[in-house]
Amino acid sequence: MQLPDPAAVTVARGFAPFTLKPLVHDLLRTRYAVPGSIYLVEDVRIAPLPSNDRWQLIRLLLGDGEFCIQALLTEEMHRFVHTLEITVGCYVRLDDAELQWEKVDGEGGAGPQNMVYLVVKDLRTVGWNRSVQKLHEQQGQRPSPQQQDEAVNAEHEGPVLDKTRGKMPMNRTPSPPRAVKTPTKPQSLKRRRQDREDTSQDSKMDDAFQGLDALLFPPKKTQKSPLKPAPKPKPKEQPAQPVALPRDWHNPQTPLKLTTLRAIPSLPYQQNWSCNVLAIVASVSPVESSNLPPYRQRTARITDPSTAKQVHLTVFLDPDKFDPKVGSAVLLTGVKNHRFDGGSLKKYASDRGHGRWWFEDPWELTWCDVKGIKDWWAEMEVYFASQVSDEMTVL
Repeated sequence: MQLPDPAAVTVARGFAPFTLKPLVHDLLRTRYAVPGSIYLVEDVRIAPLPSNDRWQLIRLLLGDGEFCIQALLTEEMHRFVHTLEITVGCYVRLDDAELQWEKVDGEGGAGPQNMVYLVVKDLRTVGWNRSVQKLHEQQGQRPSPQQQDEAVNAEHEGPVLDKTRGKMPMNRTPSPPRAVKTPTKPQSLKRRRQDREDTSQDSKMDDAFQGLDALLFPPKKTQKSPLKPAPKPKPKEQPAQPVALPRDWHNPQTPLKLTTLRAIPSLPYQQNWSCNVLAIVASVSPVESSNLPPYRQRTARITDPSTAKQVHLTVFLDPDKFDPKVGSAVLLTGVKNHRFDGGSLKKYASDRGHGRWWFEDPWELTWCDVKGIKDWWAEMEVYFASQVSDEMTVL
C-alpha cells in the first residue's frame, strides 16, 4: 500500500478527527518538534539500555505518510507501551518532544555522519489505523496472547517485544533535510528487512545511544561510602520481565506490569480485569457499611500523571487495615476494574489468599518510581494552592 488507508482510521474517544500531515521534512529543517504533532506508529521495539541492563530502551518508528523518524521514550512514558496503549498502527500526538543529533560512524568506511531522533517526554494515543494493524498481524509481528485466569477466563495480549527478535535497527539521517522514507512504501519495507538482518548496524546504534542514560533516566543521588575491597564480579543477569499477575510475583524486586489510571476504561474487559496500579492517594473515607461481603468497605480516590480524573477505589478486603495516608504513593496489586464512575477499581474479599496486596510509599522496590510520582504530586499541590490563592485575591 502506498499510504495508510484514511478510511481505516478510528479516532480515540475525546479527540477531534485529524489528518496525517507530512511533518518530518520541516522537523529536520527547523530542528523544532511542534507540540501537538501527530504521527503513525510504524514499529515498536524494546531492548536493554546498552550501558545498563537494568533499564529498558523503547524505540518507536513514527511515520507522517511520507517519511519516518525514530523516537525514544523517556522512563515515564514506558508504561504506555507496557499497557498496550501504544502499539503498531496507533496514532500518537507528541505534546513534548526534543530533536537530538548524534555522531555515528558512516557505512563502508565513510566519515562521521549525523543520526537524528526524537526524545519524547509526553504523548497521547489519539486513534488507530486498522489497515496498518491488520498488515502487522499478517507479518506475524503482533504480540502473542497469554491467559489471565483471574479475568473471567479471558485472554490478553502479552509483551509488546517478541523475544526471538533482535533490537530495533533504526535508519540514519546524515543531515537535514534528508530523511528516511516511510516503511509503508514497498521499497522501504525491503530496506527495513535488510536493516534487521544487518547486525553490525545494530551494534553501531548501541554505541550511538551510550550517552542517553542522563537524558532518559536522570541519575539519582547516592551517598558515598568508605572504600571497601572490590567484590568478585557476578555473572551478568538478564533484566527480569514485568509480571502481570500477583500470584506469579514471588520476588519483590521483580517488576510488576503496571496499568495507568487513564487506561482503566480501555482494558480488554470492562469488569473484573486484574491489574496493578501505582498512584497517589487523594482521599480516604472511614470504614462504612456495604451491600457486599463482608458488608464493610472503605473508599478512596487515587490519581496519577496519566489523567486529571481521580479514580474511585473501593476496598472490601480487610477495609479497616487499608489506611494509607493522603498524599502517599500506593502500589495496588490485583485490583479489578469496574464500570462504575466511568472506570473504577475494586478489591474484593474473595481476593484473599495472595498475601500483601497494597504497599504505601514502597521505596524498597527499586523498580517502582515512587520518587517520580510523589514529585509530580508535590507540583500539583503547589499548582492547586496557587489557584486557590488567585481566587481569594479576586474575592
